Amino acid sequence: MKKTVALISAILLIFISVCNVEAAGENEDSLNDYTNEMADALGAEALYQSLSPHARESLEKMGINSNADPLANVTFSSVCSEIISVAAAQGAGVLKSLSLIISVLLLYTITESFSQSITHGTMQDVLSIVSALCIAGALVVPVTDIIDAASSAIVTASDFMLLFVPIMLGVLVSCGKSLSGAGYYSMMVFAAEGISQLSAKFITPMLNVFLGVSICSTVVPYVKLESITDLFAKSIKWLLSFSFTIFSALLTFKTLISTSIDSVSTRAVRFTMSSFIPVVGAALSEAYKTVQGSVNILKNGIGVFVIFAVAVVFLPIILRLLLWNFSLSISKTVSQVLSLNVPFRMLSGVSTVLSVLLAVLLCVLALFIISTALIITAGGYGS
Repeated sequence: MKKTVALISAILLIFISVCNVEAAGENEDSLNDYTNEMADALGAEALYQSLSPHARESLEKMGINSNADPLANVTFSSVCSEIISVAAAQGAGVLKSLSLIISVLLLYTITESFSQSITHGTMQDVLSIVSALCIAGALVVPVTDIIDAASSAIVTASDFMLLFVPIMLGVLVSCGKSLSGAGYYSMMVFAAEGISQLSAKFITPMLNVFLGVSICSTVVPYVKLESITDLFAKSIKWLLSFSFTIFSALLTFKTLISTSIDSVSTRAVRFTMSSFIPVVGAALSEAYKTVQGSVNILKNGIGVFVIFAVAVVFLPIILRLLLWNFSLSISKTVSQVLSLNVPFRMLSGVSTVLSVLLAVLLCVLALFIISTALIITAGGYGS
């Protein structure tokens, strides 16, 4: 008797939910309101509020929100305008450092032309070291600040993903993809937590160490350490590529397999409803499909919002690194034109450190974006 009452109660709850969804489906605005209420209940607004004020401001300027349709107000011009605005804000400090470096290079060239007739080249060695120290003074503070900012961005994005993963798990379970949700949850929690710890305890200290090695190998000409920094850069890039490939492959295969199993389970539930529930079984089966469709809309909306949110978290530091690499390329070109070997080696070493940092950021960003895109596109609409 208790089992019969429980079964009837469950059927009534499903029927009431379906009636609400079907009633909302008669009006597109009502359906959006219904989906937005589901998003708020799952914690989408809390996910949005967890972002920094600058990130929320960037999303608002682009027209992106945390509703079921996050791209409703987005235009190409608004996205480009915000990117240009962020680049302009990040470029002020870079331009100042570039001007200082080029001024030191020109001053060194002028002084060197007068020192060639003095002390038979001894003055040239002194000037080379002094100019290298001046360039190091112009580079060390902003570059270490970039490394710290990049580490902070990685930790912020990892914490954001750790907050997002349980929400996506709840959405996946609600739309009948419990196995996919479990696999995604386990792998993404491991990846986000691992990346956060790796950034704080390995990436930042090692990049600071190799920045110091690059500068010391230039200032002290008798110590040749450029090969060590080159080996470090190649090893890090190879390790990132290998790890990213393995993780993406595992997540892809696991998602494809679990999605297939979830699809079979969903079809089995619908078949059971239509075959073993008299009178209203077929209607409940179709209604169950409608509920899944509405939850899938929510899943796609939250997933797209998270992709843009993670991109906005990394956008300032990536643009800053790109501008710095461009400015260092200009500085290296100037030093080559003026035949200044010591400053050229220092600028090349710093450029190598920043290129490794940029590779790390792009790899982490791609991992978060591709994994989120994979889970929101896998399985379609639960057919």
